[in-house]
Amino acid sequence: MNPRNRTSGFTIIELIVVIALLGIIATVVVPNLDNLSPRYKLRSAARTVGQTVAWARSLGGGVGREYVLRYRLEDSTVEILLPPEPDEDPDLDFDQRESLGAEVLPDGVEITGIIHPDGSRDEYGTVDLVLDKYGSSGSHIAILSNEDEQSIGVYFQAILGTTDYIPGDDAEFPQW
Repeated sequence: MNPRNRTSGFTIIELIVVIALLGIIATVVVPNLDNLSPRYKLRSAARTVGQTVAWARSLGGGVGREYVLRYRLEDSTVEILLPPEPDEDPDLDFDQRESLGAEVLPDGVEITGIIHPDGSRDEYGTVDLVLDKYGSSGSHIAILSNEDEQSIGVYFQAILGTTDYIPGDDAEFPQW
């Protein structure tokens, strides 16, 4: 064999073996990165709650019907309850309404309370918040905490339709 005809580089087999090894390493390492920072799990959970609230509001305004945002504090879940069908009783009990499915927060993150605009606070049970078709109701702050006792508040302002993330320790509605 003539040395001038030989080119340097890797064979396809060598490349496949290296890619397979990198894939195996990634499947072991990536799931464990979640546990490195509870703060990031808390932020991720806050974004999930914020997006669910924004989705519920956009559904109500887009369709022109009332949706319900349901927090189950014991389970640390948030879900959207659909409005009754046109042929159903408009005052259908919330427990009988169809759900779009519960958003479960990551392990180690829990919803520790809901603060209402009047200053009242729910710290256990099920909290139902009505988001009317005009977007003028449903303002609240959902407080989320993690195992490191860090907390963040998801502040939903119904009339403006905005969701802000605030320190959860002393979260309260602004008094105008």
